[in-house]
Amino acid sequence: MGRRRERFIQHRKGAGFTQESLAEASGVERSTVGRWERGDGEPRPWQRPKLAALLRVSPDELTELLTPSTQPDPPPPPARRKPSSPASTPQHREPLADMLPAGASMALMSGEVRVGCRTSDGKIIFVAMPRRALLRGITAAVGGAVLSGNAAPSLQMAPPALSPDVNPVENMRTLRRSLAECDNVLGPRNVIATAQGHIRLVQHLRREANGRDRRDLLQVQAEYAEFCSWLYQDSGDHPAAQYWADRAVDWSNGAGDADLTTYVMARKSQLAGDMQESLDAVDLADAAQRLAHPDSRLSAMGAVYGAHGHALLGDELSSQRAYDQALVLVSGEHEEAIGRGRWMNAAYVEAQRARSLSALGHHEAAVIGFERAIRALPASYRRDRGVYLARSAVAQLHAVGPELAAATATEALSIGAVTGSARIFSELAALDALLQPWRAVSEVSQFQAALDSMMFHEV
Repeated sequence: MGRRRERFIQHRKGAGFTQESLAEASGVERSTVGRWERGDGEPRPWQRPKLAALLRVSPDELTELLTPSTQPDPPPPPARRKPSSPASTPQHREPLADMLPAGASMALMSGEVRVGCRTSDGKIIFVAMPRRALLRGITAAVGGAVLSGNAAPSLQMAPPALSPDVNPVENMRTLRRSLAECDNVLGPRNVIATAQGHIRLVQHLRREANGRDRRDLLQVQAEYAEFCSWLYQDSGDHPAAQYWADRAVDWSNGAGDADLTTYVMARKSQLAGDMQESLDAVDLADAAQRLAHPDSRLSAMGAVYGAHGHALLGDELSSQRAYDQALVLVSGEHEEAIGRGRWMNAAYVEAQRARSLSALGHHEAAVIGFERAIRALPASYRRDRGVYLARSAVAQLHAVGPELAAATATEALSIGAVTGSARIFSELAALDALLQPWRAVSEVSQFQAALDSMMFHEV
């Protein structure tokens, strides 16, 4: 080491720190402190304020401590790179397709979007078409179908610019929060590609990180994978949603984040419910509750999604007990109010109960539950409002009549047109089939005409 940065070592000892204790207080590995003292590396900009406070010096004094006390050591030679053959993948980049199992790459990387198509016999089915064609509003023939109506505009998002003064973990979490806000308003089709690009960026950052920073970045990567799973679930691509949920479980386990693993398990139960896989919904929810702290919101998540699984099985008693349990959990005091599942509240629980009541045939109670849930929604939760309206319309048809159901469905359709949420369109497609006996009713014909204007049509 010579005399390089001897003053830094003296201040570290004077402040009462060993290399190991300073590393722990700074949130880095012991080897990182050793590299600072040898001059093999510099603290990152976001690490310097905390390090200066620990050593009881000002930021300017810290810079002086990190400067060689005598003649500076010669710069280290540039790192040698292994020669690569023309056929090899560049070491600095890992295409997203490389992360996918055999057979999944084409499905997840082909840029396809599921859209509704009206068949010649009047039914609505969902087909895949190129994302770019949909987002640019191109009228095109796809597998014997042609597009009528206007497509939602694409959200053009520039590559993320990371602030050098902020830890990349916080940078990436901030970017993910902004994407989640976009998803709430604009829906998944505008966000998926950007979220996957961010996963590639996190993987690149992990290659340059070490110790705790790398584990924290793996945790962020797991959070993004769970987000991608949600985006694909709302897009109606359930196999892709399952793939990303599985990646989220793997990566959260690798990062040692038990709460995130529990959260993803609960979300996998929700996905199973959307896929009508009732037993999987119940069993995955049970697994989430076993992993969760007994009185936590994560336990409430498991109870809610398991409750819908019981409803799909026709077990009303178990379903209602699970919803009652969830209400008790979300009504109590929680230390993790800013943690995972913080959005889980009584209004959300009642909205999910209303869905289950409708599945069980209690349509009047479901209508009341959806009305309360819609009133309680924040204005920014536009897509969720559309989902609740669409589900409520199905219950209204049975409880009130076709006129109100069609009017509510038309309102949901306007939200579905902007967000592209397959959950909204799936509910409206089911309602469309139920409304056929009343297609001469004015409100029904108007709704079906509006829905047709957004559908492909078989030719």
